Amino acid sequence: MQIMTKDGTVLVAGMLPRDSEYKTVGDKQSSLATFSIKVGERPPAVQGERGEAVWANCECWHAAARAAAALKKHDVVMAFGKVKTDRYTNSSGEEKVRKLLVCEGFFKMPPAVLPQAQAQPAALPPEIAEAAEMFTDDGVPF
Repeated sequence: MQIMTKDGTVLVAGMLPRDSEYKTVGDKQSSLATFSIKVGERPPAVQGERGEAVWANCECWHAAARAAAALKKHDVVMAFGKVKTDRYTNSSGEEKVRKLLVCEGFFKMPPAVLPQAQAQPAALPPEIAEAAEMFTDDGVPF
C-alpha cells in the first residue's frame, strides 16, 4: 500500500523481505537504519504469469533508526516520511536515479494470532470412564 498526502508525506505499508541494517555514520556517529518494504505488485504483462513486486526503500535516522534496528524479516511495517531522490553513476558509467523514503516514523504491526493446535482430550479418570460405559445407548430402543 502506498499513499501520498497533500503535504507530500508518503505512507507505505507492507512486509520486510529481510532484517533491517543498522549502522552509525559520519563524524557525529549518527544512527542510520535501512530496510525495504514490499508495498505491492504490478500486474503481469501476460495473464497467468506472476506480477513484478513493487518495493519502497526506506532509511531512518537518529531515534527512528535505533528503533528500526529491531525490525526483522517478515515483519509488517507501516512507514511514513518524505521521498528523497538521489542521482549517482554506477560502475559501468550509467547515470541512475534512486528514490528513498526518509522515514519520520514507522509502526510495526503485531504478528497475526495463529490458532493453536487442537488439544487432544485428556483421558477420563477411571471412576468417570466406568460411569460413561454405563450410560451408553446400547440396547436402548429409541
